[in-house]
Amino acid sequence: MTYVEFAVNGKKCRVDNRYPRYLSLNAYIRYYLELPGTKAMCHQGVCGSCIVMVHACRPTFGNYETFSVNSCLVLAVSCHGWEITTIEGVGSRRVGYSEVQKRMAANNASQCGYCTPGWVMQLHSLLDKNLTMAELENSFGSNTCRCTGYRPILDTIKSFAVDAPTDMLTDIEELKICNKTKKICERKCSIDSVNSDWSVIKVSSVIEIDYGHEKYIKVYTVDEIFDAIARANDHYMLVDGNTAKGVLPKLFDYPPVLIDISEVSSLKQYEFDQNLILGANISLEDCITIFTNEAKSRDDFGYLEQFRKHLDLVAHIPVRRIASLAGNLMIKHLKPEYQSDIFLLFESVGAIVTIKNCQEELALTLSEFLAHDMSGWLIINFKLPPLSPRYIYKTYKVTPRNQNALAIVNAAFNFKLNKETMLIEEATIVFGNISAHFSHAVATERYLAGRNVFCNEILSEAIRHLEQEIVPVENPPEPSPMTRKKLAIGIFYKFILSIAPPDLYPGRFSSGGTLITRPLSSGMQHYQTDPSLYPLNQPVQKLEGLIQSAGEAEYVNDIPPSRHDVFGAFVLSTVHSGRVDAFDYDILKEPGVIALLTAKDIPGVNSFAFPGIPLQEVEEEILAENEIKFYGQPIGILVAESENLAVIMADKVKVTYKDVPKALPVLTIDEAKKDPDRYKAGESDEEKIIPKGSGPNVRKIIKGKYEIGAQYHYYIEPISCVVIPVDKGLEVYSTAQWMDLVQICVARCLSMKESDVLVKVRRLGGGFGGKLSRNVQVATACAIVARNLNRPCRFILPYGTNITSMGRRVPAQCNYEVGVDDVGKIQYLKAIIIEDDGCTHNEGILSYVAGGFPNCYDSSFFSLQTGRVTTQRPSNTFNRAPGTLEGIAAIEEIMERIAFELKKDPTEVRLANMRAEDNDIPELIEKLKVQADYDKRRAEVDQFNKDNRWMKKGLHIAVMLFPVEYYGNYSAMVSIYRGDATVTVTTGGIEMGQGVNTKAAQVCAYELGISLDLVSVLPSYSFVAANNVFSGSSIVSESVSYAIQRACQTLRDRLAPIKAKLVNPTWLELIQKAGEEQIDLVAEYMMNDKDPNLQDYSAFNVTICEVQLDVLLGRFQINRVDTLEDAGLSANPAVDIGQVEGAYIQGLSYHTFENFVYDKLTGKLLNDRALNYEVYLAKDIPVDYRVYLRYNSKNTKGVLGAKTAGEMGVCTGYGITYALRECINESRKDSGYDLSVYYDFDFPRNTEAILKALDVKLSEFILMP
Repeated sequence: MTYVEFAVNGKKCRVDNRYPRYLSLNAYIRYYLELPGTKAMCHQGVCGSCIVMVHACRPTFGNYETFSVNSCLVLAVSCHGWEITTIEGVGSRRVGYSEVQKRMAANNASQCGYCTPGWVMQLHSLLDKNLTMAELENSFGSNTCRCTGYRPILDTIKSFAVDAPTDMLTDIEELKICNKTKKICERKCSIDSVNSDWSVIKVSSVIEIDYGHEKYIKVYTVDEIFDAIARANDHYMLVDGNTAKGVLPKLFDYPPVLIDISEVSSLKQYEFDQNLILGANISLEDCITIFTNEAKSRDDFGYLEQFRKHLDLVAHIPVRRIASLAGNLMIKHLKPEYQSDIFLLFESVGAIVTIKNCQEELALTLSEFLAHDMSGWLIINFKLPPLSPRYIYKTYKVTPRNQNALAIVNAAFNFKLNKETMLIEEATIVFGNISAHFSHAVATERYLAGRNVFCNEILSEAIRHLEQEIVPVENPPEPSPMTRKKLAIGIFYKFILSIAPPDLYPGRFSSGGTLITRPLSSGMQHYQTDPSLYPLNQPVQKLEGLIQSAGEAEYVNDIPPSRHDVFGAFVLSTVHSGRVDAFDYDILKEPGVIALLTAKDIPGVNSFAFPGIPLQEVEEEILAENEIKFYGQPIGILVAESENLAVIMADKVKVTYKDVPKALPVLTIDEAKKDPDRYKAGESDEEKIIPKGSGPNVRKIIKGKYEIGAQYHYYIEPISCVVIPVDKGLEVYSTAQWMDLVQICVARCLSMKESDVLVKVRRLGGGFGGKLSRNVQVATACAIVARNLNRPCRFILPYGTNITSMGRRVPAQCNYEVGVDDVGKIQYLKAIIIEDDGCTHNEGILSYVAGGFPNCYDSSFFSLQTGRVTTQRPSNTFNRAPGTLEGIAAIEEIMERIAFELKKDPTEVRLANMRAEDNDIPELIEKLKVQADYDKRRAEVDQFNKDNRWMKKGLHIAVMLFPVEYYGNYSAMVSIYRGDATVTVTTGGIEMGQGVNTKAAQVCAYELGISLDLVSVLPSYSFVAANNVFSGSSIVSESVSYAIQRACQTLRDRLAPIKAKLVNPTWLELIQKAGEEQIDLVAEYMMNDKDPNLQDYSAFNVTICEVQLDVLLGRFQINRVDTLEDAGLSANPAVDIGQVEGAYIQGLSYHTFENFVYDKLTGKLLNDRALNYEVYLAKDIPVDYRVYLRYNSKNTKGVLGAKTAGEMGVCTGYGITYALRECINESRKDSGYDLSVYYDFDFPRNTEAILKALDVKLSEFILMP
């Protein structure tokens, strides 16, 4: 055969040499089948937005099974025989929505909606597995959501569990009964080969697709593998699941011959002789099943239960379903420093790997395998030996987050213990991620043999040996050698505690031998509503909830493609400074490459900024022309026939540079401060705080420095744009929070009239400020391509370019001196906050810093200066609560420092400094302390810390006063249609998950006195919302609502005379009569921040956070969070709850996980992959998460009594820092450190920072003090 066949949603598909060999299943689904519901973001199998469902034969067990895969990883040619179901196949408006889709929407588990189809598909793939709530919750390390905070998603997922409580289940009357099965319809007909119009035909002959200079060969036997290898002349790659692409994306350049071995059944079988013989290509998920079953039935293989637990921490289910044992080990073979969990497990039990070439077969140890040249060789199987009950076997994997992460350090211990003498007869100690050539702690193994480690002298000596032989190498972005060494030793000590007889160590040490076990999560949401106001104040589901859950909601790159489309990708600089000398245009000879455009091809102004309008201070080049300002700056545009080809070829463009300095890049605030030309002081009154005086009672002076870092927005929808030449102008579909800036800059760069540029935004898949201006660089680049080629252009930033080039949250540094009295009340405060703007001073946020810094405190004695520096990083930009977050975090650090120095309760210090006016925080603190049972839990935490040496808990109260300011102008146009009296609304407010469309519809219905279902919200258009400001600063929903109010008032005024002539008319009668009378039923209003009815106000939040820290591993769990938000008279409490939850989780993620690692010599960003820039996943959020909206609250200054809730939650995320500090303080007290020293606690507060702050001494690793 010269093609492969599979089915998508029951329809036969054939892929042959007319399709690119590198074509992913995701690209095939989206661009060839034009099914846009399946999304993509990272293209590395991490984010989960690309997940689809597959029904296929599983050779290991010989059955057909439904499972999920990441369509971005799977090659289309590898899908032969599969029956694939996309989001369109499980439910739609045409055939009805599936129960999963309906519950997702009903639970408000979709905000921006871009990630939702991936969650739906992952859940659908598990419905027939009869899983418990705990099992289901554990099955979603595959999916990322930046909006919701995961709680409503988890609630939806758990409602499908076999043990779900009845209050989580849908009424049976709501479930559709399938006409075929007479059972509850699960919309699975498309994956049932019996019912589809195409069924699997098993083919045993080789499939070979010839692409000219390249081939794809699918084989079914080992002999066929070697035949294909022989014909490939060493230029081949064996492909099974193709999941290594997610681990090694930069190294994944396919050779001329791809040999697909995924259906060589002999490599996917297992059997027993005295060993367990595992076929080399058994999937990791099938291994979990094998290990689970065999550990229960075979005593000598009881250690497989440890294997099972460990494999559960490897990647996630969609990857494990198709990732093979051999594939994992070949990554280790190719990249020896790779922390392979399979290598760790197999090496620790002495597994043997069998390899074969066309002439011979060899049995190798794992170490021998790593040294063996595998060219021409094939891994056949792995042999795992039995271990008698005398062996104690345990493994550990310490990761940056709880799921879907590579190990910081992984370890396995295999001790043969004489339980009578307590002597260790054999010791095997294996570590991962120490260095490329270190796996066994040989010296420690030898020392322990024949000794009793359960005494202080032997244990201490063993740790001394371990400390000497573990020498981690510097390997950024991996954590530092110090961190990895501390972890390895801590893991070893934890293992010893776990196997030591309990009478040999004090009870305080016992928790040290355990791991933090995460229970099933739970959440509670408390709010009140007033039905008399409905649909206002009604917790209705988001208008787009169902279509988002069904993949029917259209995003920019979902606009139907045309056969004339071209795709653009940025060529990025590979120097941090200098100038482009020349491009090598030989890249144009590559098949499918259409053009290479540079700054010379820009007919107008080479800028995606517009100095003079709000926030825009300087020009920013679309493509670097005069001077390169940072490593990774766009310098050219590669245009190709497909998205993937454009990205690949852009990376291959050869560029020469000139005037490249020898100086190192300037990457930090401290480095930049040394150069006066890089510093700009905040000079306006809004950018500083001038004290009104000082207090007379200074008892203590405290000086300090506080720093927080950058944060990538991590919107799941990449920055994207589609530009279509129409007539003499351009239609621009951009992921834009600011249509006006897009319109202006596209027109300027092309020397066009603004009136010839139409911008349309339907919705964004998340924004958080990252699509306010940075997207304009992509929009202008896309327009340049479209204009130059006169063809529609698509420009979708790949993850690596997005995170490297598009700007992030602004890092900040605060230096302070504060004088306080005996109770901690500030008598004077001198502070300076300096922010890192990146390579330009655009979008200054110092006024927000100064506005946020006072928080809820009396700032009469505060002196704050601000400033900003430029560095050789991308120009930074807005990110949720820009400036305000940094200002609040800085003052809260000062409050904590005061409490520490005075040995006071931090909350008491805060209360001593509270401002009297416009401040509800003291009242909210007391209210939440009661609701959260704070005093009782405080005592419990204190007792826990006394009772435990190696586990600690912290409990912290965080407070926030957020200054809300109306800013800019927003338009709304309300149109009533006389035929059926339905209403449409279009506004200048961009829907990006915050629910502005839903609230707009509610306000419109409320103001017109009609049913909500009569109102529809249309996309935003530049000609309707001309000259409108950006959507940001959390005031979009209120501003839009106000504009709608005024427009509706105009309509009511026009309708009033007609209504007066009628007798109690219905809405339909009124509108039809108005139509007859030719009354204008369209009204438009633009609000602005000068309107006297719109007054600035304060929003309040108090949050209590409880954490538990494993001192030996530097890993923590958030046990419980209670947060009380004052949302006023919420227009939609369900939407606002979601905003509070999502923002808070984003704040926690920022403070504890998110970090940028740069090459200090080149300025290159090193952690530019989704797998090594960690954000919170579902099992990282608080175990118990309770959210309260303040009762009996109505904002007298806002719109319709509401308060905004979009940005506030992120500002209280700082509290986890001090909950962790409490844990660290308690451990340092046990270590004997001077508790008067305020130690450094680096940002972010990750495992590295925690271990450094703990600074546990090796001498403490004993059994009996």
